[in-house]
Amino acid sequence: MSFPHPLAAVSAVDSVWMQRPYVYLAVAAVCLVIVLRFLKRMMAPIGALMQAFAAAALVAVAAFVALAMLVVAALMSVR
Repeated sequence: MSFPHPLAAVSAVDSVWMQRPYVYLAVAAVCLVIVLRFLKRMMAPIGALMQAFAAAALVAVAAFVALAMLVVAALMSVR
C-alpha cells in the first residue's frame, strides 16, 4: 500500500504561483508595508520614553567626556 506524497495534492494554480517569484515579492512587500504601519502605531506611546532614555544617555556621555577632559587637563598641568 503506497501513500500519496503530501505535495501531490498541489493544484495547477499553486504550481503556477510557485514558478513566479514576483508574486512572492509582491506579497512580501505588502506584508512589510502592513508591518511598518502597525510598528509605527505600536511605537507611538513608547516615543516619549525613548526620548527620555536618549537624553539620559547623552547626558551621561557628555558628563563622562567632561570628566575625562578634566583629568587629562589636570595631568597635563602637573607636568
